[in-house]
Amino acid sequence: MSEAVAIAPAPFDAETLPGERFDLHPRIVSLWRMQSFALAASVTVPGLFPAAAFAGVYGTLLAGVVAVAIVLFSAAYRRRYLETFRCVLLPDGLLLKRGVIWQTETFVPRPRIQHTDVHEGPIARHFGIATLKIFTAGTQVGQLQVEGLPRESALSLRDRLLGRDGHDAV
Repeated sequence: MSEAVAIAPAPFDAETLPGERFDLHPRIVSLWRMQSFALAASVTVPGLFPAAAFAGVYGTLLAGVVAVAIVLFSAAYRRRYLETFRCVLLPDGLLLKRGVIWQTETFVPRPRIQHTDVHEGPIARHFGIATLKIFTAGTQVGQLQVEGLPRESALSLRDRLLGRDGHDAV
């Protein structure tokens, strides 16, 4: 007698897929660090003066502890995000995996892509960082953002998704 054995699917591994991988910009950590300090300052500075006036030294120390906790938590979170981020251009579309607490794996087939945008704010432009926005048809979420790519990678990925590299996207 032979028994049927269920075979589990192999786990997702972006490293072994037959496509080109796009990584985040190496200077994204510097940008995130600036954002963490700005967030910590915006949360603690407005409360610093009332805390010092009503609670004295302990209120000031508490505000400092909150600021340090925000910066440390943000650094740990972003480090984990860097470890989980995968963006792979496959022959038939784009596979994007990201997230720390809630991890998301999204595949966008090339025929579903309507148009794309490359967005750069002034601070991100200073660092050479861009966000690729992909607008899709026929899905619940009509827009997908890939934040933190090097500008050249974002432009290259945009052109290749739309078939502007000499290959038809459809």
